[in-house]
Amino acid sequence: MNTTTSREHLIRQRIGIPDHVEKILIFGESSHWDPNWLYTAEEYFTRFVRNNLDQALLALQQEPRRIYSIECMFFLRMYWEACPEHHDTIRTLVNTGRLRLTSSGVTTADTVIPSTEAILRDLLLGQEWLRANGMTPEPALAYFTDSFGCTSALPAILNAAGFHYTALTRIDGMYFMGCDLEPAKNFPRPKSSAEQLMTNEKSLDFVWRDPSGAEVLCHWNAFTYGQGDMLAYTGISRVYLAKFAITNRSDRHVARRIDQFVAQLAPLTRTPYLFCPIGFDFVEPIPQLVELLDRYNRNHSARTGVWVVNAGLDDYLQLVDCYRDQLPVLELDPNPYWTGFYTARPTLKQRSRQLVDDLVRTEMLAQLPTNREMAQSVANNLATPWWIAATANHHDFITGTSPDAVVNCEQLPWLDQSIATVARINAQLTPAPITTPAPVTTSSSIVWQSFAGTVQVQTAHYQLTVSESAGATVTQLVARHSGAVLLYEDSNDLVSYRDSGGLWRMGLEFVGGTWQEATRASANPATVTVQEHETGVELVSHVIINGSPIERRVWLSADSPLIHCRVTGIAPVGHSVVVRLATRLHTTTITMDTAGGLVHRPSTRVYNPTFWPLYQFAHLQDATSGHGLAIIQPLPGALSYQPDGTIELVAMRNANRETAFGFFKLPANPATGYEQEAYTYEYALLFTEQGDWQTNQVDVIANDTTQSPWRDINHPTRHTYAHQLVRTDAPHVVVTTIKTASRGTGVIVRLGAVTVPRAPVRLILQQLTATRAFLCDARERDLHALTLQDGVVQFTMTSTIATIRLTAVNE
Repeated sequence: MNTTTSREHLIRQRIGIPDHVEKILIFGESSHWDPNWLYTAEEYFTRFVRNNLDQALLALQQEPRRIYSIECMFFLRMYWEACPEHHDTIRTLVNTGRLRLTSSGVTTADTVIPSTEAILRDLLLGQEWLRANGMTPEPALAYFTDSFGCTSALPAILNAAGFHYTALTRIDGMYFMGCDLEPAKNFPRPKSSAEQLMTNEKSLDFVWRDPSGAEVLCHWNAFTYGQGDMLAYTGISRVYLAKFAITNRSDRHVARRIDQFVAQLAPLTRTPYLFCPIGFDFVEPIPQLVELLDRYNRNHSARTGVWVVNAGLDDYLQLVDCYRDQLPVLELDPNPYWTGFYTARPTLKQRSRQLVDDLVRTEMLAQLPTNREMAQSVANNLATPWWIAATANHHDFITGTSPDAVVNCEQLPWLDQSIATVARINAQLTPAPITTPAPVTTSSSIVWQSFAGTVQVQTAHYQLTVSESAGATVTQLVARHSGAVLLYEDSNDLVSYRDSGGLWRMGLEFVGGTWQEATRASANPATVTVQEHETGVELVSHVIINGSPIERRVWLSADSPLIHCRVTGIAPVGHSVVVRLATRLHTTTITMDTAGGLVHRPSTRVYNPTFWPLYQFAHLQDATSGHGLAIIQPLPGALSYQPDGTIELVAMRNANRETAFGFFKLPANPATGYEQEAYTYEYALLFTEQGDWQTNQVDVIANDTTQSPWRDINHPTRHTYAHQLVRTDAPHVVVTTIKTASRGTGVIVRLGAVTVPRAPVRLILQQLTATRAFLCDARERDLHALTLQDGVVQFTMTSTIATIRLTAVNE
């Protein structure tokens, strides 16, 4: 018996699959618990979760072969704290694998909007909570049950945290019941990830390889994450929002259900194994599940050739892994699934990002020599804010897809209180010395003039013309070096679209939706005020968009090639406001960074226009001339490109509830939300003459927050602190974290890049002292020792993320 066969045999033996069976359907049972989607966390816990877990613990005790899975630690921790009488039972069930963990995360996170560091901390914090309470499993699986698409660099992030397996449900182009007023036959959408898997590859299992070369084995739930919920029921659904189900445990009914699941799944597998998930939102465990499956095996397995068993999703993926060489290897970008959530509730997203930035900056400040004695107490005091920051990663939190009541009563207060707590801790530390940079001495002066309703500005790089009669839009931007026209008439325009979408989707994404231009800034005149600064000029204008006042600022520096822009206001109710740029760049590919790496995307996919998630930068390069445009922004957003070179950036949205045909509220996405605070959308434009994003160091510029003319020079960034402690000799490698180790001893330093560095990286210790260095994963498990000599650690990064532990000899 070879190694693979032996491994497969042992797994089958462990979960009760006979050797002779050639087709196996595995039911993985769970329940999807959103921390605070339509209700607050306490309401969900009281109304559903406590009862769900009570029933699950009882079911596991009644059926010794039963497996029940927990998606994340958020509600398990709440149950642990509320029910101390169950500690021993939970600990035993978790440690024996009966109460199975499908991730170590605090939440089932969105991975499109949060920072890479926020996602990695999510996975670390949940693992540390388990360890602190005597639970020893360290999952190799990270299951993203209901996230609305995922970063295309998810394999790199998961590998960095020591995960080998993942599973997804919502990917671009798939059918999900209740979401669209279209029949299932209209799906999968052409040229989508769903079509690639269902139609082209005919496999729900694949090796997901991202552009950096990182790999995970992935399963896709093509028929939702609650495909098997109605196994022993007649009706429509067991989901708490539309619960209409009558128990039907008859042998005939259960067998018919199983046969239906097999008929759906069997054409889409390359192995003997099929996976059927049980576990829509807040569903209770199916009573005597193992007994039902045993009955099917006794009465029907010989007829159908199918053996059914209850096990974990990780068990399933371990079995499929035995056939890895038979699976497709795909560079998957499971986006865009939905696109409205990229920019819904922007002020909430801003606070979530601010909290993580403040936490990381405070951790770095605590590592400075003047504060190092306080570093451990700082780490302890930051524990609660970090838990909130990780919770905010949830796919119905940072996405902005909860209703106003939950956002205003729980999510925003959590964030605001945590930001205030971190500020108090920060104030107790000795601040780092701040060197205020002297004003730049320009090699060329900046010239501007205003005449006949036109403002012209000339810098070392550009000549800009702005028209007051056309709403303070750019009528022309010319490159002084080459004379090339970069922007054309009515660029940097603000365009308001009537949007019948909501918090999840734009109106252009569903049948019966509305996405229609309502008005634009260029339709009315606007006065431009020119404000002179030491290093440049700022053009300020005010416009009214569908009754909403909006301020625009454009900052041009004398010698910098960056053009900085700001838009401040609130989008009109029922509208989305975009910045429109007329570039005439012709390309079929948009290069963008994403959490964990880089992705090359087509101009359109699934929707037209396609709004792609803009993480930190995007670069578009003309296929003929080589000229390009990089768009850089400090917070996530959305970008679309049209073949005529028109680019639109979503500045702000105030679309409230998904409505089709003007009256029908789509039931699958029931939350309603209104923007109540003004938001400042900031972006910068960098025009490139030749070369790609890397040649023009777009990633380096995007990471340099000191580039913004609106920054507070008395408020050091985390990169300022990082550079005082350590630095690298690789310009494309960023120090993202310096913190007291959560596991083990010493200090953790994390490095990140959008692509794998080609040359070895030298990490140079400046105000950190250490005698030993180890490469570890983001869950802080040591992998192997690194050479540390004369305060320098030199090593080769094999991925876009590297985590290093620095310790002294006696630690």
